[in-house]
Amino acid sequence: MKNLKIAAIFLLIISSGIAHSQKKKVAVIAFYADKVIDLSEVDASADFIAKNTALSDNPDFNLSNPLNKFHEAFFNNYVNEFDFELVPEEKVLELPEYKKFKAEYGDYKNIGGQEAFETIDGYKVIQSYGERLEVKNIKPIAEALGVDAIMFVRLNYRFNKTGIGKLGYFSIQAVVSLSLYSKNNKSIFQFSELAGSKKKAAMVGGLPVMTPKKIQPMCDSATDELIKDMNKKIDRLSKKANKKLN
Repeated sequence: MKNLKIAAIFLLIISSGIAHSQKKKVAVIAFYADKVIDLSEVDASADFIAKNTALSDNPDFNLSNPLNKFHEAFFNNYVNEFDFELVPEEKVLELPEYKKFKAEYGDYKNIGGQEAFETIDGYKVIQSYGERLEVKNIKPIAEALGVDAIMFVRLNYRFNKTGIGKLGYFSIQAVVSLSLYSKNNKSIFQFSELAGSKKKAAMVGGLPVMTPKKIQPMCDSATDELIKDMNKKIDRLSKKANKKLN
């Protein structure tokens, strides 16, 4: 009888350990970059807003290179630090429910008819200000994938001004936002990190020159610096996230 009790306790410990070791499943649902640069640090005049929109409309202004760099770093380096099982991208992107999904706050075209966002092929644009509503709408997708939580990955860019008045320089900052929600719309964590470009340029009349030739290299540089910063901080971020996931 005593041996049976010991065996039962032993089996209970083993089964408890197996249950505890099962990792949560997570699917990345959005992965994109916003082509409209935040200009609040420089100027909010109607003229400058128009120039900023024209830049995002310009087919020569292309954020696919920095976005692809960050995407590669994210899936090859960062996700390995989290204590969850990530659903393969192709399983998400090929899911019929995901392909049919239309976000309430999704993609749109600028005045010139160009896409306002750069996406990794196959991903949907799901903007941050409609996030909580979209999580509810995405629940059927999460259930079809058999995941416990969904993640949004977004890149944004913004101007950074140094100097006084019209005698100054500007650079670009890259900002990544990571949001993780349970399939039942419970917020698990939100995280953002930014890094500035090494490249800088002089302002003309107190404003940046809004051409792809000037802005594109700064976006590339800022993304490279962001990847370096994330390499240093992902361990601390993952530890915090892992506590909330379990």
